[in-house]
Amino acid sequence: MYPEGSIIFKYDLVRQWVAEGFLAASEGQNKEQVAGMYFDELVHRRFIQPVSINFYNEVVSCTVQVMVHDLIVHKSAEENFTVVVDYNRKILALSHKVRRLSLQLGDAKYAKIPANISKSQVRSLGVFGLSECMPFIGEFKLVRVLNLQLFGHHNGDQDLTIDLTGISELFHLRYLKIVCDVCVKLPGRMRGLQCLETLDVMDTPKGTYVPWDIIYLTRLLHLSLPPDTNLLDWSVGDDLSLCKPYRLQDLCISTPLSSDTDHLKRNMHAMDYLRYEHDSLKTIKLVAHGSSVSYGDASKARVNWVLDHPQKNKNLWILDKITHHVQRMEVSPHSPVIFCDMHLWDIQHGNLCILKNAVDGLSVNDVDILSGLPALTDMSLYVQKSPNIKIIFCTGAGFTALKYLKLRFMSGIAWLRFEADTMPNLWKLRLVFDAIPQLDQRLDLYSVGDQWKQYRHGTALISVQHIPRLREVSAKFGGAAADLEYVSRIGVVSNHPSNPIIDVQLVDSGSHGDKRY
Repeated sequence: MYPEGSIIFKYDLVRQWVAEGFLAASEGQNKEQVAGMYFDELVHRRFIQPVSINFYNEVVSCTVQVMVHDLIVHKSAEENFTVVVDYNRKILALSHKVRRLSLQLGDAKYAKIPANISKSQVRSLGVFGLSECMPFIGEFKLVRVLNLQLFGHHNGDQDLTIDLTGISELFHLRYLKIVCDVCVKLPGRMRGLQCLETLDVMDTPKGTYVPWDIIYLTRLLHLSLPPDTNLLDWSVGDDLSLCKPYRLQDLCISTPLSSDTDHLKRNMHAMDYLRYEHDSLKTIKLVAHGSSVSYGDASKARVNWVLDHPQKNKNLWILDKITHHVQRMEVSPHSPVIFCDMHLWDIQHGNLCILKNAVDGLSVNDVDILSGLPALTDMSLYVQKSPNIKIIFCTGAGFTALKYLKLRFMSGIAWLRFEADTMPNLWKLRLVFDAIPQLDQRLDLYSVGDQWKQYRHGTALISVQHIPRLREVSAKFGGAAADLEYVSRIGVVSNHPSNPIIDVQLVDSGSHGDKRY
């Protein structure tokens, strides 16, 4: 269904297989878990080639080699399983009874579906190419899977829009994904799509609006929203109790970098409500739309997000209720949302496995709280302000399940100590310092004399004692060339000889290269 050379994400493929009804749940496993096992088996048999792999050695995305892709296309056409219309190749005779149709239009400006194909029989439709060639979607009455990856020739027209209002008539639709660089006009009402399980329109430009009545889609499991979404628009007045897609498991929102603070606060308030009131919700993600803008850009609106603290501040939205169902929480470091307090996290996030968040700072108390999360296996913290006191990760002080730890400090060098046998199951440790302090000035960040003296006199600020299961450790420093040379000479990091050799990278802020030591 995908063009040759495409990068395909596992979660997309798995959800499409489920929507097509290719498999059934087995004892102890739901349909998506079973589909994931089939995907892993294809990787194991080398039918598909891994592109990205996470630290668990699980394939996250893949591609298909040319010869294998051609074989799949040939066998699919032979058995009338999938019909591919590729305008970059000669179009052969096609069956009129098509169940799965892939329109690979490329940059053909006047491409059309062959006239002999009956649109009413199509169950799965993928369209890849110019938005101008998009067929009228309302004719595919029985489609279950709709995957649209479109681009447009703007020619200076910033108001170019693709009309997809016909989607409201696709009552059998279970999976809808739209990737487009042209503004998409969705139906004003989508309440009739009661079979819909996946709605992913996150990768569409500003101006794409999702209708509020999707809150009534009772089978909706996976929801990814575009940057202009205002979750409070889905309630009546301030009554958020109506905002209940009861089975929702995954919520992902694209946050525009230029949003005003009030818009962000309203969305955080609504997201908090969803997080507390929906026991089915497992994953929450905030992804920065257009994340090429550098972290900390002063032009961005900023909202500090405090969770689980029993008070409300003018710039903070807070609710106070146990949310043990949440297993994954990710906030992009490029997002304008920053966590500034972790009060009660160890009590209220007992099943949290993956945490990737931007935080205002890192304190001893924060470390104590995070160490109490019993299920936490993967943690990445993007720290805006480096701590001015020593942060010690103590032996026997929690983090018993943690396997991956990334600490990225946006400015300065942190004073860190990892004691022997701390984090007993840790596999990978990554430390990143985007902007180390200059040697010819004393920054306010280093008001504590001992820390500054250690740095100036060449004593290691970062100490990593023996961690028994550690497989990989790295440290990356960014800054001026002279300061990086000083860091490489004195050795800011002390690493126990029984640990893997540390991979040290020095990145000159005035160039695009790096050095490894």
